[in-house]
Amino acid sequence: MTRTRKALAVVGTAGLAVLLASAVLAPPRALRLRQPDWRPPGAVVRGVFHVHTTRSDGTGTVEEVAGAAARAGLQFVVFTDHGDATRPPEPPRYLSGVLCVDGVEISTSGGHYAVVGLPASPYPLAGEPRDVVEDVARLGGFGVVTHPYSAKPGLSWTGWDTAFDAIEWANADSEWRDESAGRLARALVTYPFRSAETLAWLLDGHEALQRWDRLATSRRVVALAGADAHARFGSPGRSDPYEGRALLRLPSYESSFRTFSLHVSLPAALSGRAADDGWALVEAIRAGHLHTVVDARAAPAAFEFAAHAGDETAAEGDGLPNAGPVVFRVRSNAPVYSDVILFRDGREVHRVTRQSLVYATDKPGTYRAEVRLGGGSRRQVPWIVSNAIVLGTTPPRGAGPEPVVETVQALSPARWKSERDPRSGGEVHATPGGVMLKFRLARGAPAGQYSAIAAPVSIPPGADAIAFDVMAERPMRVSVQVRVPEGDEGERWQRSVYAEPSSRLVVVPIAQMTPAGTTRTPTPRAGAVTSLLFVVDTINTAPGTSGAIAFADVRLVKLRQP
Repeated sequence: MTRTRKALAVVGTAGLAVLLASAVLAPPRALRLRQPDWRPPGAVVRGVFHVHTTRSDGTGTVEEVAGAAARAGLQFVVFTDHGDATRPPEPPRYLSGVLCVDGVEISTSGGHYAVVGLPASPYPLAGEPRDVVEDVARLGGFGVVTHPYSAKPGLSWTGWDTAFDAIEWANADSEWRDESAGRLARALVTYPFRSAETLAWLLDGHEALQRWDRLATSRRVVALAGADAHARFGSPGRSDPYEGRALLRLPSYESSFRTFSLHVSLPAALSGRAADDGWALVEAIRAGHLHTVVDARAAPAAFEFAAHAGDETAAEGDGLPNAGPVVFRVRSNAPVYSDVILFRDGREVHRVTRQSLVYATDKPGTYRAEVRLGGGSRRQVPWIVSNAIVLGTTPPRGAGPEPVVETVQALSPARWKSERDPRSGGEVHATPGGVMLKFRLARGAPAGQYSAIAAPVSIPPGADAIAFDVMAERPMRVSVQVRVPEGDEGERWQRSVYAEPSSRLVVVPIAQMTPAGTTRTPTPRAGAVTSLLFVVDTINTAPGTSGAIAFADVRLVKLRQP
């Protein structure tokens, strides 16, 4: 046998081995289901949320992504390229017959927040999760915590005490990051042959589902699965989003879109008028009128989850405030060996092994439904995950009276001085009862530009907060900071606050301030504080920006519950 023939034999044997391995290891093909003789109310449209393009760290243009969505049979795509929300969103439009809605994924210091329905922000949205969530709500957007349990540092969510609107219970891009080397190797072998099924095999959203269940007992939170599609596999860069070179366009957009989809219930069918349809889609997502289907396991899916109380009916995302005798109905076109499960406040209350479930109750709580296909492992995610229906009322978040503010020490307006980096500008001007900072941040890329006013201060016993009135020329954020003289530049703790053209009272509890840079303790040591600062920096102000912000009646106070 010649050397060439031997080489061909080796290659052929290796190829046959790969084919045999893929046949043995590949997850089963998606089941093809029959449509039932019933239809859920409203008009259900299929699509995906959380997609990146060449506008940030994806590899496909908007047009290419829309084409991939059309080939996957989707009707809408919600784009969430990385940004600070200062770019005006593109108006909704149809491309390749797919409704394209533009959003943004905002990086906070404690994870990412994907937002739709948001106009251009008057200042960059960034900083701590609580500040970004607060700003998005103020501007009228709808925000989703993305990849909340990502294994990648900087992507997992830390702002669990914030009033975010929704959570990704599954995120396709993050699922593989915590997998063992063996499972990843198996996925690499089977992906070329059953790409969507392989991606679905890697899904594991149990931790996020449990978190959602706990959150939903006290307030309304929408849950959905995020595609987080980039179509890139490559070397990471130095920043987030990463800027490294894409070595492979994997997993492809089309494979990602065939893995799972959101089924959103609209009041009426899509009209073809992009502006109207885009608005209706965002409002339906905001209302939680949707469920997630893992299409790579079985498709096309039909599903309905509703609660009936007399003449009243509630669907996913809705509620029945006066909980009395209620009948829940769940139905789908799942294979007959599947389980339909009803949960109340995260605990299973009823399960059947058939296509429909009926359950009567008078117990208030947050109810949701799952459909699980038979024959899968315990780690596999549900085939269908609904949104919740609330019986009775949930307590409002943060309910309770506002604390009483007692002044302990007023700060003299004459003690404020300007601080700034060498290239930026800052002037201090006295005002009736206060002080004004006229600032100008140096142009160029963000490189530590700041302009501030500072006053010497000693926090007296009993004082546990800083109170002041603030007013700015235009909407903006300013960082309230305290400083301890440690090291060359001191240690600082901060809390960002919002300012606008009308004066507003702000109270900052000292215990809620967080480190600005490296500190020895997570919160300030009140007895060691020597300075109070109001700082304008590039976290929420673009380089080259100038303006004025005024502070009045600055004082150290004690908070007392009424």
